[in-house]
Amino acid sequence: MNKFFRTLRRQKEFALLNVLGLGVGIGSALVLFLLVRNELSIDRYHSKLDRIYRVVSTETYRNGTTDFDGNAPPPLVDGLRAEFPEVEAAGDVIRQGMQVTIPGATEKKFQIDADFVDPAVFEIFDMPWIEGNPKTALNDIQTMAISRTTAETWFGRWQDAIGKTVLMNDNRRPFRITGIMADPPANTDVPIKIALSFATYRNDRPGTFTEPGSWDNFSSSVQCYFLLKQGATIASMNRRLPAFVAKHYTPLFEHSDSRDSSFFQPLSEMHFDTRLGRPGPDGLSYTNLIALVLIGCFLLLVACINFINLATALSVNRAREIGVRKVLGSNRNQLLARFMTETALLVLCSALIGCVLAELALGPVCRLLGEQIGWNALFAPATLVFLLTTILVVTCLAGLYPGMVMAGFNPIGALKNKITSRTVGGISLRRGLVAFQFVTAQLLIICTLVVLRQLHYFNSRPMGFDRNAIAEMYVPFANQRLPGFKNDVLQIPGVEAASFSNGAPATNSIWSSGFIYDTHVVQEGFEVIYKFGEADYLSTYHIPLAAGRAPYPSDTIRETVVNQAVVRELGLRSDDDILGKTIRVPYDNNARMTVVGVARDFVTTSMIDRIKPMLLMTDKSQYYEMGVRIDADKIGQVMPKIRSLYEKTFPERIYDAHFLDRQIQDYYQNEVKAGTLFKVFAALAIFISCLGLYGLVSFMAAQKTKEVGIRKVLGASVQSIVYLFSKEFTILVASAFALAAPVGYYVMHQWLQTYYFRTNISWDIFALAIAASIVIAWATVGYRAVRAALTDPVKALKYE
Repeated sequence: MNKFFRTLRRQKEFALLNVLGLGVGIGSALVLFLLVRNELSIDRYHSKLDRIYRVVSTETYRNGTTDFDGNAPPPLVDGLRAEFPEVEAAGDVIRQGMQVTIPGATEKKFQIDADFVDPAVFEIFDMPWIEGNPKTALNDIQTMAISRTTAETWFGRWQDAIGKTVLMNDNRRPFRITGIMADPPANTDVPIKIALSFATYRNDRPGTFTEPGSWDNFSSSVQCYFLLKQGATIASMNRRLPAFVAKHYTPLFEHSDSRDSSFFQPLSEMHFDTRLGRPGPDGLSYTNLIALVLIGCFLLLVACINFINLATALSVNRAREIGVRKVLGSNRNQLLARFMTETALLVLCSALIGCVLAELALGPVCRLLGEQIGWNALFAPATLVFLLTTILVVTCLAGLYPGMVMAGFNPIGALKNKITSRTVGGISLRRGLVAFQFVTAQLLIICTLVVLRQLHYFNSRPMGFDRNAIAEMYVPFANQRLPGFKNDVLQIPGVEAASFSNGAPATNSIWSSGFIYDTHVVQEGFEVIYKFGEADYLSTYHIPLAAGRAPYPSDTIRETVVNQAVVRELGLRSDDDILGKTIRVPYDNNARMTVVGVARDFVTTSMIDRIKPMLLMTDKSQYYEMGVRIDADKIGQVMPKIRSLYEKTFPERIYDAHFLDRQIQDYYQNEVKAGTLFKVFAALAIFISCLGLYGLVSFMAAQKTKEVGIRKVLGASVQSIVYLFSKEFTILVASAFALAAPVGYYVMHQWLQTYYFRTNISWDIFALAIAASIVIAWATVGYRAVRAALTDPVKALKYE
């Protein structure tokens, strides 16, 4: 051990570079391991996981296309219980946004997500209760159970919550708290924190579970889960499922051949099935996980390459030591074992540094990705196994080859000091390893630039409406105070327009169905999105018309405006051809509407998807949001007045306004996260590569001390000496780019195909990547090269 530390002191600069490089690599890999492990652990803690399924739905059209939906029709849960004996328990979870008021001397209001929960759900999932009986606590209407943290937020102590009554929504409906649940773990896609009695939902909507038409209702956010009996097989249920679907599911229209259906999805597959969505928070996809695993492996490999390069180069300085040991009787295996031990100790020091770096980085990374990983995850058995495996693998990767090189020295040549940097490890090998490092770094740079460009494209491309300076706020359904509130808002100086609707033009809240066009008998082979808005909806959001006019003001459905996507899908020659035609939808008793206008296409969800066919209808029963266009120069003066007016008009509600442009930016959070991750890991790859590059140049400078002195005596300039050190690495960076560019283009081209609206991968991205790489390499090499060039030639010529 003492000899090991003496060796470190003699070569402290290179030891520091090795330990720091490996530490950053191991720390990065550890953070990525924790992220991946957390995603793979979602809902894996349920004791009956292998028997839990979710019922999900599909709709297939005449043209063969299929839409997938994670929701199920409300009556399905009763059908499962009655017609599938393999089902041990089945229950629904129906999430709704609500407002809760806590009565008291000073009322407290909270905006919450609450779930109507069938008691059978607590038999299916592992959801422990602290107080109350999950089998009976929610049997009565207007009862609820809340999580411990929710109870402490509302009442201070969770023990004080049992038996208390809270008021829900605008009508201040009382709900009695009959149970306290343990807080759901962070790694779940079924995070029930406020459970309302399912008896309340059934009591309020009895026809939802009995009417035949309810089997075609997929817009209620109904998540249906069931538990398979012990010994039963899902295959037997799948065999009877077609007959079940044929019995209960009906077309949207009498003569339609567009059919709804369902299938059973294992809970273990729910988190990563992007077709169907999930009730929990957004997480990382399988593609993202694979990318993170690859990045972690590459960072470790880049750090190992640093070690290999420096160790083989520095072995020249240990040639005499190796020669002496061989003369004194040490064999090749003993020398290899000694070097591997030294390497293991260095890697162990690096792992300790990596753990510290991981602990410091874990919090910011989790906040960025919206993950919840506690610091104690670093001490979990799986993490310790990962660290031990990493130490062993890195020790072998980093130490085996340099150890074999040194153990293979010829003792006579070593004692005569005839071992040079050109005779150990192979210059070509070291060049190849350095090139690989820069391939990794440049690949990450290219990926980062493409992601950032796609984000800029999302934020700068016109969406077909004006998203700037529009404030959105929720309003109570069908409230008599709404017209007066709107008139008062329009009187505020700086307010340009306002309109009630069921959402802004671009929203993630989608309601869609099939429709029948004009005199056709069967429905069309595609769905249309419903948007409900007042007659001034188009003018408020600056949506231009391509033909016709806006609908006349009306409280009921009489007229409609379609977008150009409807005209295209119908195969009409021009926008004018649809004007005056009728459209019938399975809403409001198969309402018939006259098409009075065609809006130019605008983005209806986000620019990730194509622009979908849309109907804009007037129906005041569907308005729950208000959009207010404001003079951009007067936002600061207008918003406080709107708030004051809102709180005066609707004292029972929470004022929660947001701006549309920021809401739209939130749709691209996954891309923002990807861009930030790529930036961070590209910087780390460059940093590790530069550490190795600096070490190699430092070693070269030491080896070429006399050569530099002779060149200076003969008149060489500082620039020419810097060029001597820089030219080889410039060629290596350029060679690395030749490999990284096509790989980066292919990978990011495939990634961009997942977006309907996408940017181009142009030449300037690659120009910027190679320029950045060369500048970084020059800066790394140049600093050390300039120091060597400025050395006193007299001292250099005396160097031994």
